[in-house]
Amino acid sequence: MSNRIDTTAPTPRTDPPGTAPGGSTGAREAILRAAVELIARDGFDGVRLAEIAGHAGVSTALVHYHFTGRDRLLTDALAYSLARAEARLEARADDADRDTPAERLADLVDFGLPLTRDDVLECRLWSELEIRSTRSAPLADALAELRRGILNRLAAVVVDGLDRGDFRDCDPHETATVAMALLDGLTNRLITDPAAPSLDDARRMAGRQLALAIGYSGELPFQPLPDPGPPPPQPPPTRTGRRRAPRAPSHPAAT
Repeated sequence: MSNRIDTTAPTPRTDPPGTAPGGSTGAREAILRAAVELIARDGFDGVRLAEIAGHAGVSTALVHYHFTGRDRLLTDALAYSLARAEARLEARADDADRDTPAERLADLVDFGLPLTRDDVLECRLWSELEIRSTRSAPLADALAELRRGILNRLAAVVVDGLDRGDFRDCDPHETATVAMALLDGLTNRLITDPAAPSLDDARRMAGRQLALAIGYSGELPFQPLPDPGPPPPQPPPTRTGRRRAPRAPSHPAAT
């Protein structure tokens, strides 16, 4: 049985009195997206419903209409992030144009690094998810399931490479575990250390080390780096009673 968290709670049929039309899946998703971004910026305990409503462009009444309370909304926002990460991972696995073991391994490395603004936000969010998962069995189960999925995909790519003769002299699960630890460390430096290597250098470093680990001759065939987009929002000046997000996040693809 899957341990995934259900992020598709039934949507009410009518809008609450005094709100603009929006009692729909689209409005609910807009609220979840706003919550994700604000949690990444301010931390789970530093987010208020009124701020989420303003960021989503809806009324506070509509937020209450879709969610039973603050904790439910924020927990659902973390689950929403899990579901998005899993969907991206599935899309990479299904990319028919990138079907050699070396290409698939390169794409999994990219999944584990913060290539874009949204990736950076999710790195911050995942640190909150890890903290919350220690007190929430459903979140812990969903997080563990996603990690197992990433680890299994990495191992499967290595097995395929060994079967085809592209890789040699390595243990698939050991290599996958080392790859996740390597990506975790590089992601942490990229997010928190001003003296960290550039993203391009970090990716090249990961590719070289993994190529050595799997006995691959040559460099992993990475795709061009995407446009990272505008810089992610920075936490505002600390206010009394507000807590910033932790400064040493772990990416989901890197543990």
